[in-house]
Amino acid sequence: MKTKQKEIKQASLTNNCPECFSNEGLLLTFYQKHIEGLLFKRATSQISDIIVCNNCNTTIYPVRWTDDIERVREFYQKTVEKPRTYFRLTGWGVLGLLIIFLIAVSIFMYYYYPEVLKEIL
Repeated sequence: MKTKQKEIKQASLTNNCPECFSNEGLLLTFYQKHIEGLLFKRATSQISDIIVCNNCNTTIYPVRWTDDIERVREFYQKTVEKPRTYFRLTGWGVLGLLIIFLIAVSIFMYYYYPEVLKEIL
């Protein structure tokens, strides 16, 4: 299964970067987790975020956040709308369910209506 992070919101921050002390270039990005497998695709309600400084090209991890950065992040986190979640079967998933259904019907017919199967075969 592949896990992807799809961008749902991006905001520029005017706070000072803890690495290069520039007050321009901080970028806060929110992501939604998407899971893709052979049988299904699913968008979860899990949201993650990352802060990157475009001046010094570094990721600002929560350990380095100042109180100002944390307050601004919490503000923007409240403005992020709850992402739409979904669960969709792929073509292989639909085929698998169809095969399981046909096997279940065949077993049911074999045990409860054996005379019908004898007429068919």
